Amino acid sequence: MNLNFLKLRDWKMKVLTLNVHGWMEKFASKKIKQLAQVIATKDYDVIALQEVNQPMKEGMTEHKRFIKPSQEVNLVPLKKGNYAGVLVKELEKFGKYYFWTWSANHIGYDKYDEGLAILSKTPQNSQVINISQSTEYDNVGTRNILKSEISIFDKKWLIFNGHFSWWEDPEDNQIFKHEWDRAQIALNENMKENIIFMGDFNNEASTYNKGYDYVLKTAPFLNDSYTIAQENYGYATMKGKIDGWKTTSDSKRIDYIFVSDKLTVQKNHVIFNQDNESIVSDHFGVEVIILE
Repeated sequence: MNLNFLKLRDWKMKVLTLNVHGWMEKFASKKIKQLAQVIATKDYDVIALQEVNQPMKEGMTEHKRFIKPSQEVNLVPLKKGNYAGVLVKELEKFGKYYFWTWSANHIGYDKYDEGLAILSKTPQNSQVINISQSTEYDNVGTRNILKSEISIFDKKWLIFNGHFSWWEDPEDNQIFKHEWDRAQIALNENMKENIIFMGDFNNEASTYNKGYDYVLKTAPFLNDSYTIAQENYGYATMKGKIDGWKTTSDSKRIDYIFVSDKLTVQKNHVIFNQDNESIVSDHFGVEVIILE
């Protein structure tokens, strides 16, 4: 790959976020091929994926463009069958070669290491930051964010990827608030940088005075790509009853891309919702084109 090409062209940063549902998704092997084909066609610069899992019982493996993140607790080795690893290999079949990082948050469905991944066209320096009150690996409430520093188009970018909890747990504890407050420590240290914060926030945009409003209130240097985009397509990023939202059948916007307020968003499109590419997960994706 000629990395200088990414410096010389008139740049438009193309990014994607998607909660992939990992190997829990029905027909996952077929859908991961569909996902790879679309990614190859769209030619994204950076991709943030959530619920990226691997079978716990599989053996360890390596990949030449895998970047091991720095992590203080629950460091889980890369294993065969890692969803992001399989996706990267599928992309190689299309001549697309991504650098990538992955870290586990917790055990998922009693048989998977489940976590977050970031794919990028250029190398990245990655760090895992715990944001939950729990650090126990067997606690589904244990949450981290993945932070990657990337240089692309002769610019430094800070990419954050997160999979957050609901605003409240069954005991009315404001768990999202705690997680976002922890994430903000890393954000506030870098608020003057080119920041893209993507992920599944598990908080609905239309719900007043809860998670979504709290993000906007506490991080005024970030904009929701949906609200500032010059062109929008689609709204909801989930529909019906899915894992984590079994008591509702409404469509919701809970997956976001937040960008530094000095950046311009040309396009914000919902994707993988059947209208715009086939469904590959129980969430829809969000793709954005960013300008300076």
